[in-house]
Amino acid sequence: MEKLASKVQGLELLLKLTLELCSERSLEKVLEKAWAELARVMKAERSSIFLLDEEKGELFSFVALGAQEIRFPKEKGIAGAALTSGEPILVADAYGDPRFNPAIDSATGFRTRSMVSVPLKVPNGERIGVVQVLNRKDGRPFGKEDVALLQALASVVGVAIHTAQLYREQQRATDAVIHSIVRAVEMRTERGIPHAPLVSSFCEIIGRAMGLGEEEVRRIRWAGALHDLGKLSVPDRILLKGEPLTDQERPVYESHALMSGRLLEKMNFQGELAGIEDLVSFHHKHYGGGGFPPGGPQREEIPLGARIIAVSDAIWCRMYPRWGEKPMGFQEALHSLAEGMGVVWDPKVVEAAFQRRAELEEALGKSLADQGKREA
Repeated sequence: MEKLASKVQGLELLLKLTLELCSERSLEKVLEKAWAELARVMKAERSSIFLLDEEKGELFSFVALGAQEIRFPKEKGIAGAALTSGEPILVADAYGDPRFNPAIDSATGFRTRSMVSVPLKVPNGERIGVVQVLNRKDGRPFGKEDVALLQALASVVGVAIHTAQLYREQQRATDAVIHSIVRAVEMRTERGIPHAPLVSSFCEIIGRAMGLGEEEVRRIRWAGALHDLGKLSVPDRILLKGEPLTDQERPVYESHALMSGRLLEKMNFQGELAGIEDLVSFHHKHYGGGGFPPGGPQREEIPLGARIIAVSDAIWCRMYPRWGEKPMGFQEALHSLAEGMGVVWDPKVVEAAFQRRAELEEALGKSLADQGKREA
């Protein structure tokens, strides 16, 4: 009965891990929880995942329950042997096995008695690391059923890590494309002063301060980078005028917000970028009503991302005014927003900006430093 109960627990864990990893793009939290559960179900004192660092020729601990990061040569120890052979290794007496590397126990203060190590593979069969459990709590060595369970879990984790790696590569590609678009736009529209990248950074900081999830923060950050794409449609005589606009010129300039949304809508984005046009179209709408484009949503009807872009953009615009106004320093620009809370800007967003003002100022300094390096 005990073996049957253990097998049922193992299958439940396998199903639970599979469902969680299928819906999770960031693996760290899920894996820590999963391997804590694995240690419990397999009655192990410790569990870990070692990933391969090809550049350094090392295995390092991605998750090591109860331990700090561990690094060692990729061919060393039982984990190294499992990685090299591509086969699972069951060890009943660690110190009696010549392949065992006692240096890790010495470094961690842990005493390994028995262990199971299984190579971690991605769908094409490439080995990317090792998973292992150490020491049954009842003092007995692990058995073949433990090996089978760990192999099944390793298969799920390998697919999940591979998927996450592809997802991160996709994110980097999206960042690169957006960065290229923004640089092309700002070469014409911002007189060499970094605008969209800084607004984008501000959006990310404020979004995190408001407790938004990673995907939503990333989406708002991308929208912040693309929010002025429509300025490409504004004539230079207006965009670069450097003094107050006339009543005839202002509607032409204000059309850029809606034009930004229309340009992005035509790109028919999918996934995380779907609907990003609404964020940029309404980033000049006033929270209490008014702003541009005319009509449209107000207060909580305005997408939160648009409200965050509005505050981020306003800080920059007060520091680098376009129409001949007196420039403000960062702190003055930030504090000036208090006057418009609830009328022009969402009070919650402004409060989040105040909470993270040190981070915002740090992002500003980094942006200006990067710009200086490019111009040097």
